Amino acid sequence: MSGLGVDGLLAQVRDAGVEFLPEDDIAELREAAAVNCFRCVRVDLQGCHDKSGLLVRLADALHLPAHFGQNWDALADALGDMRAHDTKGLVIVLEHSEGLRRDAVAVFKMAMEVLQAASSEWAERGTPLWTFVALPETEFDALD
Repeated sequence: MSGLGVDGLLAQVRDAGVEFLPEDDIAELREAAAVNCFRCVRVDLQGCHDKSGLLVRLADALHLPAHFGQNWDALADALGDMRAHDTKGLVIVLEHSEGLRRDAVAVFKMAMEVLQAASSEWAERGTPLWTFVALPETEFDALD
């Protein structure tokens, strides 16, 4: 990823959205987030195989309010509410998503749609929200 100029990429509000990332590039991504003064949240999805598990892990990692409704609309609302005026940007890194992507394809796709929509909403207000799905290099290569 170093060839892409990650520091500059993250600041591109209109380009922000959901992307795949080789696992080996997580440290570089975290550094780039720090350079840009973006909050970087890692979400470990190891052993997560369903919607309920995904929403719980996102809620925990993102420190969503206790009244979070555990559904897609509530996630969309919570992501929208997270965008504070003093926030320069947010980077979410989804790690170990293999089980979820294999066992709950529709859930994974819906989650990516919600996260992409949140990125668009944030962009309208001038703040980037990035979500990176970290993949093993072998899996990442298969995407091409």
